[in-house]
Amino acid sequence: MMNANEKEIGFESKKVSEILKWDSLTIPSYQRPYKWNRKHIRNLFYDLRDAMEKKEYQVGSVILHENDGHLDIERHLDIVDGQQRLVSISLFLYALNRYDEFKGAKNLLEAGFGELSCYNAYENFNEWKNLIQLVGEKEAEQVCSFLLENCSVSVITMPQERLSEAFQLFDSQNNRGKSLEPHDLLKAYHLRKQDSEDEKIVEKWEQFVEDKDLSLKELFDKHLFRMRRWSRGETGLTNKRYGSYLRFTEDFIDDFKGVDLKQNFPYLKLYKMTDKFPISLTMPIIDGSKFFEYIESAHETIRDHKDFLNEQLGISNESEEEEQNLAYPEGMLKIYNSSKGRYLKCQNMFLNICSLFAERFGKEELSKEIVETLFIWSYYPRVKSRAIYDATVGNYAAGGRFRQKDVQKLFQLLAHAVTPNDFMVKIDRELFENYTVEQIIEEEKEKW
Repeated sequence: MMNANEKEIGFESKKVSEILKWDSLTIPSYQRPYKWNRKHIRNLFYDLRDAMEKKEYQVGSVILHENDGHLDIERHLDIVDGQQRLVSISLFLYALNRYDEFKGAKNLLEAGFGELSCYNAYENFNEWKNLIQLVGEKEAEQVCSFLLENCSVSVITMPQERLSEAFQLFDSQNNRGKSLEPHDLLKAYHLRKQDSEDEKIVEKWEQFVEDKDLSLKELFDKHLFRMRRWSRGETGLTNKRYGSYLRFTEDFIDDFKGVDLKQNFPYLKLYKMTDKFPISLTMPIIDGSKFFEYIESAHETIRDHKDFLNEQLGISNESEEEEQNLAYPEGMLKIYNSSKGRYLKCQNMFLNICSLFAERFGKEELSKEIVETLFIWSYYPRVKSRAIYDATVGNYAAGGRFRQKDVQKLFQLLAHAVTPNDFMVKIDRELFENYTVEQIIEEEKEKW
């Protein structure tokens, strides 16, 4: 039910010419780069030319967000969805020397574009010029007039306070109803709070989204969210009707909203002293541009540590055995490298605790003794349980109860350890029955 103080969402149909005359039309900083290419331009042009026999033609929808955060004019209309189409049409007007008539189009083309957007805009402008030359300026003008006066757009206007709904609507239209990822909302939140080069940040963010080795969803869901929660002794579990789930959802989005460095809190003094302060996986989140620096650093760190562990524990080629693999029992390597679902949750705990250790004390301190100890602690629930659920992992990693017994709060212990020896001395091996790697291998050898 809508709050009585909330404004209603606006729905209306507008001519393309009307929209492109709005001087309040802007591209917000959180938008993705302009990615349309020459093929899209050709498709749009020929679709329009084929539709010219009709009196009216629908060219899609646009989602706008009323943004009152600007002081120079009363209201900005941020384009949440429709950027690609509107910028492309504006380029068409520019190619015909008509864009001065349309303040909105002029605003879009004079926005601060990044390198990728500039390249695509340049290429698409040239494609419009080629098409104009191909069909003749007279026919091109006719197509343009039809587009402006006979083509309509469904405009959805979201009030200032309903940005998250605007993103949900955008996502439902562009991802076949797939729910919006919480990290997308975080991107919008932090981009509105900083003043660095937005487009470069967004381009880098999109690279992380599509990274096959460590996607942004995996980074948040499987690593950062869990590491930060478990290091505080919190499970990270979301209770649902049919069980508890270990997922980074909107329920936990406040974990990454962070704090403004302008706040006069004593603990922030360290971070105010230098622009290039050391970034750690479990540090306080600083909002705005520092948040994106944190994500970039975390992505690099976790990828590096995963690669390091894979080098150490990866099963070596028979013809070309690597010396480091010889230090560990073969059975341990098989368990670590297994793709079976029975091991994946424990492997995630192992990767995360090793990564935090390496970040805190250095990869060179991940000795055989420490790696095996962390391995035993991480895989102990596997050999003691018929099945491993999210609730099992969340409670165990956070130091809750397992099999009605106390659990070693290893993530918390590591967060407060001052040296590797300090960390190792405080590990209570009795809490995992003084298990050895050999015992785990023996109990699991029939299940690899």
